[in-house]
Amino acid sequence: MTGEQHMNHSDLPSRRGALMGLSALALLPLARAQAPAQTGAAERPRPASAQGGAGAPPRRGNQVPAEVIVDERVESFPLNSPGHSGPPWQIHLARPRGQAPEAGCPVLYLLDGNAAFPAAWHALAALRRQRSELAEALDSLALVGIGYPSGLRIDTPRRYHDFTPHTAEEYRRARGTDLATGGREVFLDFVARSLRQAIAARLPVDLQRQSLCGHSLGGLFTMHVLFNRPELFRNYIAGDPSFWWNGASVMQEQAAFIAGVRAAGGQLASPLGLLVEHSGRVREEPAAPAAGDAPERAAADPGQRPAAPDPALGQIGHLQMWHRRLEDASHGSMLGPLVADAVLFALGQIPAHAQMVRLS
Repeated sequence: MTGEQHMNHSDLPSRRGALMGLSALALLPLARAQAPAQTGAAERPRPASAQGGAGAPPRRGNQVPAEVIVDERVESFPLNSPGHSGPPWQIHLARPRGQAPEAGCPVLYLLDGNAAFPAAWHALAALRRQRSELAEALDSLALVGIGYPSGLRIDTPRRYHDFTPHTAEEYRRARGTDLATGGREVFLDFVARSLRQAIAARLPVDLQRQSLCGHSLGGLFTMHVLFNRPELFRNYIAGDPSFWWNGASVMQEQAAFIAGVRAAGGQLASPLGLLVEHSGRVREEPAAPAAGDAPERAAADPGQRPAAPDPALGQIGHLQMWHRRLEDASHGSMLGPLVADAVLFALGQIPAHAQMVRLS
């Protein structure tokens, strides 16, 4: 495909290349996250130390201050949930540029919001310049970044806790981390209840056009939501999802989801879209995890085949599954392209070069 296509194109042929790509996925190391290189007129300038200016010491991705978007349409606020006794989340909301449609506006929820929200903001502006025919749809989209009040672009301890199931200590230590895990159900309850209610109280939303996007462990959480609460979102976008985490325990969730749908007649109650993207650039000698660095780049257990989304998902009725490989991106640098594709996917558009996954 050379351009975006609308998601309702159900007569597309089977994409054998996409199927082969998913079945042969290799785990990719986590490249150092890059601070956004683009600064728009509406943004607050960042200090030289955050930008890597002259004299600034090198900083790992999870120590870089988050970019702050300053615009009359952007609101940032702390939010907690009744079932959570820990610190709140920091929510970044970009209201639609235009008037909300009568049915309400579509909403794109972004995990790792301190990093993903600015990327989505820039992507939305770029797409408006490049795709004039989509201007009205782009102007109707609301962005919600689910971030943290730390002020860091990547808050490693919080995301490890929020995006993962309880993970055995020996498994975590074998991968160079002793960070707490197991908070995903509390986090999911927060997203499903408190957050969605807070957004609905601030602007009219279309409950049938809500999308969730996550990268790496965030991609793992995104797939967890699809497998266990598929009704929460219309579209799911996962970039390099860490299917290998916790001994690939998510594979059990995936198998149960597929079996459950088959037992119920082979199709979901309502149409859903799934876009899985993978980076294509692999470093030859991945560095060992350093103190405070994101150790999720560790590969699967030696001798085991890397875990990946099952292409059988493409056989489920009312579930359109798409795959795209970002050949020139690394695990860390893919966040920007992933989020740009998520903006399109949330509006019912298929990104260029994405292939439908369908079993013959």
